[in-house]
Amino acid sequence: MFKKTLSLALFGFMSVSFAAPKQLITHNRTSVESNGYINGTIASQHPTKANSDNKVFWASVKLACYGHIVNNQCQALIKMATDTSNPVDLGWLTVNLATGEITPQYLAANGYHLEVNGPGETTLYKD
Repeated sequence: MFKKTLSLALFGFMSVSFAAPKQLITHNRTSVESNGYINGTIASQHPTKANSDNKVFWASVKLACYGHIVNNQCQALIKMATDTSNPVDLGWLTVNLATGEITPQYLAANGYHLEVNGPGETTLYKD
């Protein structure tokens, strides 16, 4: 009985530990808008305005990735200054849709950098 209870408790803990986040959260600490482009071509419908925080429901993230999911992962090209005529590439991220894990943990290019804070959460900075 004890082993069964322990097994169920451990399974429940693991399910919670590795569950996808409820939202994708982006903290933009720059003076320009940012956006992710699924597979490098499809702009997110939820850009993050300059100097703001943006939250997108995880179901919307999964829906945006539909048709571009490989091994439960979705790739996106992060761009900065998407509200200008000259946006710049920051780099590629891979998001695990089951866990919210984002890799790589750090990106830097074209005067900006991105840090992953945890599952489904990033912060953007101007260098």
